[in-house]
Amino acid sequence: MPKPSARKSSALRTEPAGESPVDVSASEPDSILQPICELMGKIPPPESLFTGLKVEESEAPNNIIFFERTDVSAFRPEGVSNNFHHRFELVLALQGSGPVRIGGNSYHFSPGSSALIFPNQFHHYMDVEAQNLDWLFITFDIAHSDFLAPLQDTPRHLDIESAHLLQRALKPYTRPGSQRKDTLAISYHLSRFLRHMVSLPGIPPEQSHSQTPDHSRDVILEQINDYIRNHLSDAPSLSDLAQELGYSASYLRTIFRDSLGVSLGRYIRESRLSEAAKLLQKTTLSVGEVSARTGFESPFAFSRAFKNAYGMPPKAYSQKVGDPAERH
Repeated sequence: MPKPSARKSSALRTEPAGESPVDVSASEPDSILQPICELMGKIPPPESLFTGLKVEESEAPNNIIFFERTDVSAFRPEGVSNNFHHRFELVLALQGSGPVRIGGNSYHFSPGSSALIFPNQFHHYMDVEAQNLDWLFITFDIAHSDFLAPLQDTPRHLDIESAHLLQRALKPYTRPGSQRKDTLAISYHLSRFLRHMVSLPGIPPEQSHSQTPDHSRDVILEQINDYIRNHLSDAPSLSDLAQELGYSASYLRTIFRDSLGVSLGRYIRESRLSEAAKLLQKTTLSVGEVSARTGFESPFAFSRAFKNAYGMPPKAYSQKVGDPAERH
């Protein structure tokens, strides 16, 4: 392996097999190559010829899924997995309006409104009632997400440039299923879209609604979620919640059944699994330690429940989605 050397000022040449060297400048205008020459003059010799830029260390989205929702029923939760999950979720209203709950706030979405929901961040769309709906959802993983921090809890309204960037990300995804999609192009354009989204102003205050018709219900749900997720190892009961929050057990039961469509028991179980997924992704805790922190009676019971919910054992899940920064 030859040692790297500083660039010499000489014409670029190519040497096809069996032919004499060809001076590219003789057949191509100098104006085409000159910018490249100027840029090369600014590049220092590499520190190593074996270790360079790595895609996995970039701010590139991975494991990307696009889908749309056009029916109100699709916005209704069927359990905690629709309200908490380990992936980033980008939502964009294309047609139809309605309130979106993200964390402790509600925002009124209209066509062009968009938000990035962070992993394991509480959210729901169950108050969306518009008849003509078309909302785009993009879920993805990303190893290095610090640059996305300004987007947390701050929905944006897209401009022309962001719409063009998103279109470029969507286009290669729309190839027929039998054709291999250009994953690199999709990730690149989605990354550019997200970077541009950071620069957009947030939804104006007058479009941010902290008091919706169902605000009291959402406040209770937030209190319930906070309590459950702070007492996962204790496996709180309905009576524990009622006593802690100052509501009757029957009222809390109604809130769960009517608002979330699941029983309290199922909600607690799924909350524990969601928290376990977060710990497996963001920490170096062992499967046994995660099992204990989330209130499972044994690592075996935890592994079985986790595999049923996520389709793979917790150890395999950690290896697949774990933060590389936490592994060193």
